Amino acid sequence: MKIRPSKIREDLLWIIVVCVVSAGSNLSRVQAQAPDIAALHKQAEAGNADAQYKLAAAYLNGEGVARDGKQGVEWLQKAAKLDHPGAQLALSTFFLRGGGQNIPKDPKQGLLWLEKAANHGYAPAEYNLGLLYQDGDGGTGIPRDPHKAATLFRRAARQPGSTKSQAALQDMLQKKLISRQEANWQAAEPVKVAEKGKAAPFSLGDVETGLKGRITSARMATLVQHYGVDFKLNDSARKRLKDDGAEDALLQMISISRRSL
Repeated sequence: MKIRPSKIREDLLWIIVVCVVSAGSNLSRVQAQAPDIAALHKQAEAGNADAQYKLAAAYLNGEGVARDGKQGVEWLQKAAKLDHPGAQLALSTFFLRGGGQNIPKDPKQGLLWLEKAANHGYAPAEYNLGLLYQDGDGGTGIPRDPHKAATLFRRAARQPGSTKSQAALQDMLQKKLISRQEANWQAAEPVKVAEKGKAAPFSLGDVETGLKGRITSARMATLVQHYGVDFKLNDSARKRLKDDGAEDALLQMISISRRSL
């Protein structure tokens, strides 16, 4: 029996996206810990983005429920629209590579969702976006810019488990595409400057880096008040910052200090 090349490609894409979703949701770690689908449905219907993302993973993986790509993608889209970075990254993968019957290939949409995920300071998205800038990408229109790629790789490299970004920086350094300073992800990032000499707002990754670098929550709140932030303080971002030591005063300041360049 002949297997259509398009079918092989679709199956390979499915495996890639399922791996992306599984990595973020942790549903693939222990098969015995099957998700409570009824509970996830209830939370997802109530607008909980994390539950929507986990429910999408369950349907895409076939964990605790029959595999259903259509429902998986629908829940993924709902979570992405609620600013869940893992969902945004998985959705970008679908659009960039083409998701068969569920999502047509649309590199521009893929880039949009990838940038949204990266703007949350989400290391896997920063890495994937860095890869596009490293070589350039005709489909999305991204130009080749190793320096921009290095910036994204450095942001990702500072986060736990981001060994691929660390390796990418070393590879670019060996190929003499970037300087040794650009490859040093352990050094503090220089202050970003926007057009007209105005300091750029902090990304989620910037705030996390500051807190992990022992800047006090109170001091970070003062900086945020002065420079602003470029991300939305959703449930996912709030939890990440709380885990890094952010106090309520800082979180409140972030919630009212969002601006764009």
